[in-house]
Amino acid sequence: MQDPLSRIDLNLLVSFQVLIQEKNVTRAAERLFVTQPAMSKTLNRLRNLLEDELFVRSSHGLTPTPKTLELERPVNDILSQLTELMVSNQEFDPANTAATISLATLGTSASVGMPAFINKLRQHAPKVMLLSQNIDAKWEDRLRSGSLDFAIVAKKRFSDDFVTHKLMNIKPVLYMRNDHPLANVNQITLEQRREYQHMAVYFPNFETTRDDMKKLFASFGILSNVPFLTTNLMVCLETLRETDMLMIASDRLMESSLISENFVSKPLDDLINLKIDALSLVQHVRTKNSPLHQYLTRLIVESFKET
Repeated sequence: MQDPLSRIDLNLLVSFQVLIQEKNVTRAAERLFVTQPAMSKTLNRLRNLLEDELFVRSSHGLTPTPKTLELERPVNDILSQLTELMVSNQEFDPANTAATISLATLGTSASVGMPAFINKLRQHAPKVMLLSQNIDAKWEDRLRSGSLDFAIVAKKRFSDDFVTHKLMNIKPVLYMRNDHPLANVNQITLEQRREYQHMAVYFPNFETTRDDMKKLFASFGILSNVPFLTTNLMVCLETLRETDMLMIASDRLMESSLISENFVSKPLDDLINLKIDALSLVQHVRTKNSPLHQYLTRLIVESFKET
């Protein structure tokens, strides 16, 4: 009887992992530096090997079949263990380590330390490709499955299967354009704030329902007049620049020259229950002994401390 493993090419597993992450043949081909026809042939080989369609085409790209979802975590675990085994058997050299690392971030705060991290990565580990994306509601499941390596979130309690590192404290402040009617007012009162409409960047994994959002803004003294919520920071900033609206966001945004040169921030210290959060780097316990992940963790923590 033929050994089933004799039919498996390790590159097929890597391709399978990337196809799950990208859900798009063209983007998967670009990540693996192969042509689109070559990636299509690889997908067909996977379908024949696993005797399943694996992905069904839809208007949103490739939709995984139940079989693919069932295999996602085991394949990620296998590739992670193989990577750790290969690296642990030789002296870790970041300059010559080729890998793809995925990181999900809170754009409103994580952008502060990310430029420094990317610069360090470019200089010291040029063969590591970083895939940075906005946080979503499934970031914990993705860390567990291995489709995500790190997440940067504002959360106080974590499950026991996660390893965390505090990056910095953040607190909410009020943003407006430079020539806003309130820009030169030193102490903005609650009554003055209520005269203007508010917007906010929010994240589905923290405030998901309408009632949750009402409670959030009520804690800022705003009971109504909040017509615009978005998960896109750039949309918020462009709207803020073109209108008299006010935005509640992290104070750390002002550390970016792109923000400080175009907007003014005002404190919200008059609020009784001002919420101050800690931004944390999170990874699954499975990767804590990986030399590559240890190195990247150190780079990220150092980059945020420098800001």
